[in-house]
Amino acid sequence: MPRTEQISNFLKNAGILSPQIKPLANDASFRRYDRVTFNEKITVLMDAPPELEDIRPFVAIAEFLLQNDLNAPNIYAKDFDKGFLLLEDLGDRLFKHVLDKEPDREIELYKNAVDELIKLNACATPDKLSYGSGEYKIPTYDTDLLLVEIALFTDWYYPALTGHRLSFTKREEFIALWRTVLHKVGISKECLVLRDYHAENLLDLGDGKVGQLDFQDAVIGHSAYDLVSLLQDSRRDATPQTEEKLIAYFAEKLNRNEAEFREDYAVLGAQRSIKIIGIFARLCVRDGKSQYLQIIPRMWGLLERCLNHPSLSDIKAWLDKETPNYRDELIEVKPLKPDHAMILAAGLGTRMKPLTDTLPKPLIKVAGKEMLAHSLDALAWAGVKNAVINKHHHADQVETFVKNRKDWRPKVTFSDETSVLLDSGGGVKKALPLLGSDPFYILNSDMILTNKGQPALGRLATAWNDDMDILMLLINRREAIGHDGVGDFHLNENGSLRWRGDDPTSDYHYGGVLIIRPECFEGAPDGAFTLRDIFRKASNKGRLYGLPHEGVWYHVGTHEALKVTEQHLKGE
Repeated sequence: MPRTEQISNFLKNAGILSPQIKPLANDASFRRYDRVTFNEKITVLMDAPPELEDIRPFVAIAEFLLQNDLNAPNIYAKDFDKGFLLLEDLGDRLFKHVLDKEPDREIELYKNAVDELIKLNACATPDKLSYGSGEYKIPTYDTDLLLVEIALFTDWYYPALTGHRLSFTKREEFIALWRTVLHKVGISKECLVLRDYHAENLLDLGDGKVGQLDFQDAVIGHSAYDLVSLLQDSRRDATPQTEEKLIAYFAEKLNRNEAEFREDYAVLGAQRSIKIIGIFARLCVRDGKSQYLQIIPRMWGLLERCLNHPSLSDIKAWLDKETPNYRDELIEVKPLKPDHAMILAAGLGTRMKPLTDTLPKPLIKVAGKEMLAHSLDALAWAGVKNAVINKHHHADQVETFVKNRKDWRPKVTFSDETSVLLDSGGGVKKALPLLGSDPFYILNSDMILTNKGQPALGRLATAWNDDMDILMLLINRREAIGHDGVGDFHLNENGSLRWRGDDPTSDYHYGGVLIIRPECFEGAPDGAFTLRDIFRKASNKGRLYGLPHEGVWYHVGTHEALKVTEQHLKGE
């Protein structure tokens, strides 16, 4: 059903007939908002496609805020399955708009916002919240999550700036510096942290009341984070006087040692600015939203203010060495590589019968999502622009699935194997004209990955170098789920691979994900052949390399493997 028709049905079920609908706002996510007017009443529609956004956290956090006398919008109607909310309209008096016209009210409005944070700090810190009949466990803003956000800078901004990935060594060096300074704030579980608490998400409701709009990403963490969001805003400057007064005011009201609190404030301010620089680079490189680039120099200015604190001196030195002279200018974005990929999806899935009698194996759902969707999502998050999918078994269903996806990333082209199945190597060779002249990813469509830290595709791209013809993801055979083979390779100290040969077992097997040069297929036969032939050729030249996976790997090739994978991913 078209999205417009779904919206019409949702509003009708909420008792709204013949509404006037006007676009209100989009944001950096996939959510959009419309103002809905009917019978002289005004509400706001949140439209969040469920395959891309989850509205449950918004509902759970909104209800918590309302229960504690904080001004979130009331929720009049919701449809979790379709991703719709009908919200109270809190008006248009965003802090930024008010202060553009009445700048003298800055200290008044910002103090009102700080008083709301003080009220929030006085609430009992929730571990989980209910939303109707369900429960939402709130993430903790611990050191690991803070570091995941730091990595947005290394994995997106740095390559966009320089045109090449930060080396493994440099990346780990930067993360280690941050791990040290974030340890203290990363163990804090003081309060609910709303995360996007700034002048374009806060409304002046009058009488000192502050409306809040954007809080679905809330976490449990340190009280200074939302104060930083307010006073070091990516889009509006608070005066230095306002910032100084309100830091002191907040620390006093929470009975904190002011010097220690200012150190935490500087650390979290630097972390937030680094994260936002990375996010804005990703929005441009991955999502085509180049308008965010113009804010990056401003974020560098905020970051450098925080870096003046002595506790951040080592991080300042690293940044001065590795990213000099680019901070006050708009960057010319370099493309992220690899930007092409092939998903092998043409198999018959005979071990998954009878499911595959009427359904192609890549469209079998695992944890509520098609295996092909898992692969496409991984490519989208890695910044891949173009993907080729080979089709054979129930090819029409695969085409229809791709056509109906809401997420346009990556752009998909099909390689047709409906007349003859070409096996893995032959399938890739046939698709080479669609894959460009640079190294590209290959993914099997019947494996699912979870990651610790940097996602697997990003790790492979970071480790790739000129000595390699193939870099494959390796799975420790003792840790594989859904695969009980004897292994394929031994891993040498330099990362190169040697075949098991006469050994009864080996440490690793191929995990169905790799980066490969198109030149590897020179001289390969036409017709069907396996990728293993290409692997052996690269191995004989000493140019076959491997990278052990950090996380969990599932091979979904049988009914039993499907059952076990479902149980793991659902935490059963």
